[in-house]
Amino acid sequence: MRVKLRRMKTRSMALIVGLVLALSAFAALAEEAADLYAAETRVTDEGNETRNAALSELLASVLVRVSGNTGIAGQPAARDLLGSAPSLVQQYRYRSEERDGAVIRYLWARFDQPVIERMMRERNLPVWAQRPRVLLWVATERAGKRTLLNLESEPQARAAALARAQQRGMPLQLPLMDLEDQGTLTTADLWSDYQPGIQLASARYPHQSILAGRMTAQGGKKWRGAWSLIGRDGSHSFQSPALGMDEALAFAIDQAQNLLAARYAPVPGAGGSAGTLVRFSDVYDLAAYGRLVALLDALEPVRQVALRRVDHHNFWFELQLRGSEQDLEHALEAGGQVFSEPPPTRPVPLAAQAGTGASDHRASAIEPEAELYYRLLN
Repeated sequence: MRVKLRRMKTRSMALIVGLVLALSAFAALAEEAADLYAAETRVTDEGNETRNAALSELLASVLVRVSGNTGIAGQPAARDLLGSAPSLVQQYRYRSEERDGAVIRYLWARFDQPVIERMMRERNLPVWAQRPRVLLWVATERAGKRTLLNLESEPQARAAALARAQQRGMPLQLPLMDLEDQGTLTTADLWSDYQPGIQLASARYPHQSILAGRMTAQGGKKWRGAWSLIGRDGSHSFQSPALGMDEALAFAIDQAQNLLAARYAPVPGAGGSAGTLVRFSDVYDLAAYGRLVALLDALEPVRQVALRRVDHHNFWFELQLRGSEQDLEHALEAGGQVFSEPPPTRPVPLAAQAGTGASDHRASAIEPEAELYYRLLN
């Protein structure tokens, strides 16, 4: 009996260790987006004039990350913001490195997040707080041979992909490319853009969108790519021209983030003054209610939350928006904690029949109680 117990303990410990190692591996490959409000650039010296010009450049890159709009720095509303860059810095520092016998200087700075967000909203510039995590799969073809790309074996390309994801504020998830991945996702699935197979292999990873690429070798170490961005609302396809592998990956990440920004980034000023009434069902207890309120308070398009009605497990909230109703729907979908429902169907009285004044309650019709309906996932 003691021997059997020792074996059970050993197996349990091995299982725990295995789970810990697996979770550690996932954590190592789940590349979080960089601090959206910090950036670094190369400078020629440490003088005030050079620093102030560099800070404006750094703030421009921060606005691109925060808004998801690569052309935001050229908008008139952003110009005075960029001109105030030195006064918006929380901290900055220099670093230097020697390269080819020369000393290269860099300036790093972090800007005041609450002030930047307030000033952007005052100027009707979009603030994109909730970023979908993107899972990246790539297959390559060279001389007629197709394989799944393991970026661990291409360190330069991997570094380029992560750097561009950080520059654009994209939470990037890289697959482990272990035996389970290789057994679940075939090169044929990826190459034929067979999305059920791609989604099945992706289920083990935290993600909201999938970027699936097929890169074909060209001459001169160039790769031409075909890409699919797969999400809950379907998929979008685009091409990348003949580029080096690191450039091709950076190009694809740029295009994917542009598509996601168009889908999820809020559009300030699109909301009306009247609140949007939203009904949430399956709110069964106080813990569920607290979780729902926390979710609503954290949504970027939501400016104010007010509870208007309660009926058993159904809760009606009036939401004042800083974006549009569509922005609200996108944000709720991205959170993954609620599920959209159709409006309820229930008996309502028909108009009084001519000459009778009686109402017929036998017919059913949709009576809108709210603009949007969701079910809280438990």
